[in-house]
Amino acid sequence: MFRRLLVSTCSAIVASIALVVLAIFAMLQAPWAARRRRQGMRPRLVYGPTPIISIKYMREAMSSRGYEACTLVYALASINDRSDFDRYLGDLPGGAADARLPLRALHFLFGRYLAFIWALHRFDVFHFFFDGGFLVGTPLRFLEIQLLHLAGKRVIAMPYGGDVYVPTLTRSLEWRQAYLADYPRIVFDERETLRRIYYFCRRADFVVACLVHLETLPRWDLLTTHYYPIDTDTWTPTSKSGLKESLGTVKVFHSANHRALKGTQSLIDACATLKEEGVDVELVLAEGLPNHEVRRRLADADIVAEQFLHGYALAAMEGMSLAKPVVSNLSDSDHYDVFRRYTGLDECPIVSASADDLTDTLRALAADSALRADLGEAGRRYVLRHHSYEAVARMWEVVYRTVWLGEPMPAQAWHPDLADRLLRAGVGVEEASGTFA
Repeated sequence: MFRRLLVSTCSAIVASIALVVLAIFAMLQAPWAARRRRQGMRPRLVYGPTPIISIKYMREAMSSRGYEACTLVYALASINDRSDFDRYLGDLPGGAADARLPLRALHFLFGRYLAFIWALHRFDVFHFFFDGGFLVGTPLRFLEIQLLHLAGKRVIAMPYGGDVYVPTLTRSLEWRQAYLADYPRIVFDERETLRRIYYFCRRADFVVACLVHLETLPRWDLLTTHYYPIDTDTWTPTSKSGLKESLGTVKVFHSANHRALKGTQSLIDACATLKEEGVDVELVLAEGLPNHEVRRRLADADIVAEQFLHGYALAAMEGMSLAKPVVSNLSDSDHYDVFRRYTGLDECPIVSASADDLTDTLRALAADSALRADLGEAGRRYVLRHHSYEAVARMWEVVYRTVWLGEPMPAQAWHPDLADRLLRAGVGVEEASGTFA
């Protein structure tokens, strides 16, 4: 009890001092930010602190277009390598688990403030998820955007899933049931989650919404199928992908994290039924594996079965990039029709299947290797057009013209054809220079 009170008191004292220091430092940064905008210079980009692999891909996509970009994370998941991210809070003195107690205490009290100061000095546009920015875990977490604005910086908020999930605002009872099955205590976080959602929606300069993570957002400035890309050069088809002849056992790959949300048991049951019928299928479950091992198993699969309640995500994009046929659930017309109308989802070759018709869908795909190859080739074309580094980077370049330079957003939904029209009209970025065209 006394120890917790001491930590809380020290944290409050440090936060009070930090607020003054950060405000002064922010005001000193403001003239430099204003000068960069006046000169039309490209914004410097930073992503974090949640260690989701999508920010690695976003950073790589924008770096390939000549932007200075960096990821800074506060934790590392077991499925990731340290090399996935540029900067890690634990690299600061006292961040290691075996560091001496005084150093660990200093790291706890000052580490996130130092990371914020470093990022404030180095970058112009901050990309955060709704679970918090670089001051997350400090008493100043709900003053961060105000401090960034004081420094002339810009903030973009993006959802990834649990950061915006609010059970009582979820229309689909099936989706709600699955979330509560996987994360039964999420209901107790609802008040805090709503506070974060409204803070970022009210304060951020730009909010990007995507396929299944927009239901609880009161505001978004751009509707996208997905705002993050896939490295189509790394995730490239193998020679097996184009074969139309049967190669024996049909391997069905499934990433089994979030089992209830993805409908994993339905897939297990469907594959068991098919095997009882004599269909030669093998279910390959990947759960808690590092990304390089997931990639190996995906490349060896014949079908990628992703999720059967709602939407598609990174595993489906990876599968399509490898020219694999992908099965997921895009059947909710109330949700997906708007994406089909505005974002190009109508071009998506994913085979839509709910838990109820999954067995029939897999039976048909297992029996027709030519169909699997055709769907795989269509998926590869779709990913190149909608989810490649080049395609997604063009979207973000238009966003930065709005966020950084104050130009009006040409549309409220993103489609590759919009990028083509804008580029033909001369809206783009000069490749060789550090300024907008």
